[in-house]
Amino acid sequence: MGRIKKKRAERDARRQPGLPGSQPQAAPPFPQAEVERVMRLWDQAIDTGLMASGTDVKYHFAPDGKVLSVAVGRSGQLLANGERLTPSVAEQLREDMPLLAGMVTFYENNQLAGRGLDGAPQDGVMPLPPPAGPDPMPAVEEEALAEAQAATAVLVRQGQVAEPVGAMVIPASRGGVVFAVGGLDGELYVNGRALTRQWAGALRSEVPELASDIDRLQAMRAEWLDAPPQDRTLALAGSCTDPNCHTPH
Repeated sequence: MGRIKKKRAERDARRQPGLPGSQPQAAPPFPQAEVERVMRLWDQAIDTGLMASGTDVKYHFAPDGKVLSVAVGRSGQLLANGERLTPSVAEQLREDMPLLAGMVTFYENNQLAGRGLDGAPQDGVMPLPPPAGPDPMPAVEEEALAEAQAATAVLVRQGQVAEPVGAMVIPASRGGVVFAVGGLDGELYVNGRALTRQWAGALRSEVPELASDIDRLQAMRAEWLDAPPQDRTLALAGSCTDPNCHTPH
């Protein structure tokens, strides 16, 4: 971890300024203790084989002292604060460090697109952009929703899905909907079918503007299938950060 320790002082001295035109403000104290804690997490990641020693690591600091540190692991998957950047880890990070939630989503999107650390800002304190309201929520196409609900009702009758409480419903502005539910068997079902690679591809063709949402659901399903099957009835509740996502349903 010598490279990480050597670069720490450089990062401290290279903090980013505020937004252009803003009044100069005193830089927040360097979060020394939090950086030391995160560095220990990287040591553990090296010990367990998740990453190689000397791997380049990005550090982003929030004004409230939170630290987001990201690297590319041996497998090519992104690691955040010493853990694989899975959907559940990303959601937990957004909850724990809301001022860095946008950066977590940036790296999550990079991972889905296979871009690694490409385009990431330089290390330092992240300037806070002015607040922006969400885009207008598209109306749910009632016919598409009814079809998805009917297909899910079949799964309920088959005993694969409980009553679809907490379903994730994402409408497309040009029509169509993604209706996702967690199964009693640990599977993730979308519009009445398990979200296999083939079905995900068909859904992207049907509602291309929701492709990134389908990508995230696929990543979530892969994470679920790594664990023993369990009741996932409420697993999607609260897990969608898209302002156009309706949940629970």
